[in-house]
Amino acid sequence: MLTVVQAATIAVALGFGTVGILTIVTGRVVIPWLRRSVRRPVVWGAGTLLMAGALAVAPVLPFAVFVPLLMAGVALVGFSQVARPRNGS
Repeated sequence: MLTVVQAATIAVALGFGTVGILTIVTGRVVIPWLRRSVRRPVVWGAGTLLMAGALAVAPVLPFAVFVPLLMAGVALVGFSQVARPRNGS
């Protein structure tokens, strides 16, 4: 039986995964209020996809593996918002 926390984790992982894949495929952030702040959308999509993967396998991974995977995703998302855009604009 799923607990509320497990159901919420699955929902967040599916949401992050969907947004990450759509961002990587289209090259554009699909969340309207984030479009202006994200300077490298593909890196942002990869970060959200990594976070989604970490959340999806969190119940079976040890804590020492789950946290670095999640933090790597957070680092990619942060980098995509502070790095200069590739096209020079």
